[in-house]
Amino acid sequence: MFSLADRVRRSGLFTLGHWADRWIKRRGPSRPPLSLSYRQIFILPTAFGWVFGLITLAMLMGSLNFNNNLGLLTAFVVAGLAVNSMLMAFNNLHGLHLRHCWAAPVFAGEPARLRVNLANDDSRPRPGLTLSGQIEQTHFALDYGQIDEVEVTIPTARRGWMHPERLRVQTIHPLGLFRAWSWFWPEQPVLVWPRPAQPAPPLPVTGGGAMGTKALSEPQGEDFHSLRAWREGDPLHLVAWKQSQRHQALLSREFRQEQSDILEISLSSAPGKDIEQRISVATAWVLMASREQRSWVLDLGTESLGPGRGEQHRNDCLRALAELPS
Repeated sequence: MFSLADRVRRSGLFTLGHWADRWIKRRGPSRPPLSLSYRQIFILPTAFGWVFGLITLAMLMGSLNFNNNLGLLTAFVVAGLAVNSMLMAFNNLHGLHLRHCWAAPVFAGEPARLRVNLANDDSRPRPGLTLSGQIEQTHFALDYGQIDEVEVTIPTARRGWMHPERLRVQTIHPLGLFRAWSWFWPEQPVLVWPRPAQPAPPLPVTGGGAMGTKALSEPQGEDFHSLRAWREGDPLHLVAWKQSQRHQALLSREFRQEQSDILEISLSSAPGKDIEQRISVATAWVLMASREQRSWVLDLGTESLGPGRGEQHRNDCLRALAELPS
């Protein structure tokens, strides 16, 4: 349980973040494809840059106080290098082309690998670039005319379509005095499959999902399976009289019904206390049926998928389970 102070702080951070998102989006395009312009690039000194600035200011004030021309020259040269460093950091991002961004589906709770495709159409290389997500950052560089795909990890929590939070591309090149960065949002949501049940119950073996054979008490319309020893209670019309006479023992004919080899996975019959647990079990059954290379039908109540088998049918079933309402 969160305290009142924690709830107030979280609410304030959420409100501030929501306001910042809207302000950033008003400054220009925020989803690929886009080319970074001056209105989308922000620059501030780094921690080292602030210390460097204070030292330069102290050098300037001391040189003025003691009328030291060499100190003044050094302070102005150092300040000029800092300003030039700021311009180089800005130019390292300006005109960078973000082409598209996507991620393959993952199961809930697993990190998604978000892939960002970038291109450098300028006549100069772009070293010292960094792509930052929520839990990691990736360093990369782009030569002239190079197109590269950079990956960054983002966390997932719930099944369904997830809209990733904003990503940041930044640089502190060349001297680390200034950090230039730009925010953007992926243009496509990420599909998050349901988390499979662990441990999962065995696959259903009744109804349309049974495999193998089932003994019948009535032979009409069924295929003959084998002979067995007569048991008390067997109907007389099941007795194999000719075979019994030949083997000098009373034998009965046994019939079995060959059932369909198509497995039926029904959401309503999956065990669980609530809909999320049943979806988790059904997800595990789909994965088990796919690993065993079986054909199956997924019955969601409102719709049915299959019969089918293979990776495409598995992905269609996982997507249908992910899109179910809670």
